[in-house]
Amino acid sequence: MNKMSNKLTPEQMIEVLDRWKMTPEERATADAEKLGKDIAHVISSIIILLLAPTIIWVALVYLVGFEVAWLKVFGAYFIFNFVKNIIRTNFKK
Repeated sequence: MNKMSNKLTPEQMIEVLDRWKMTPEERATADAEKLGKDIAHVISSIIILLLAPTIIWVALVYLVGFEVAWLKVFGAYFIFNFVKNIIRTNFKK
């Protein structure tokens, strides 16, 4: 099992020092900005997750003429990425 490193990077240290210099209003604004970026990241990830199988499905159905359900294409795409990521993480070790 991987152990998470508790070491601070220089960027994280600068962020902590900058937060100490902020007023409560500035901290609230910075927290809201970070939350907005995190939410945007999640939404864009979901859109990309749904867009790739849709493009594959359109190519199969309309260009090739292969009748297949979108959900089957999504499942195959999801399983393919799951296996690919498992293999990738095993090679990084």
